[in-house]
Amino acid sequence: MRMINVTLYFREGCWLCDKAEEMVNGLKVKYGIHIQKISIDSDKEIYDLYRFDIPVLEFKDGSALHGVIKKKDLIRKIEENLE
Repeated sequence: MRMINVTLYFREGCWLCDKAEEMVNGLKVKYGIHIQKISIDSDKEIYDLYRFDIPVLEFKDGSALHGVIKKKDLIRKIEENLE
């Protein structure tokens, strides 16, 4: 089975973050996605790096989607990163 690891940088109460997570969850079964969630409030460096960009979905190849994430862009990134 194909599998992909995605890291979601988020912040509690961020509606865009919730929307991005829902989008990823909707594609989990089809693409075998494993999502790792990291709160930007858990680490000062992460907070400083992503505070203006959340949500951030980071992929194995080092690429990322952030802010308002479109489903077609998410699917393209997932397909580029399938193992």
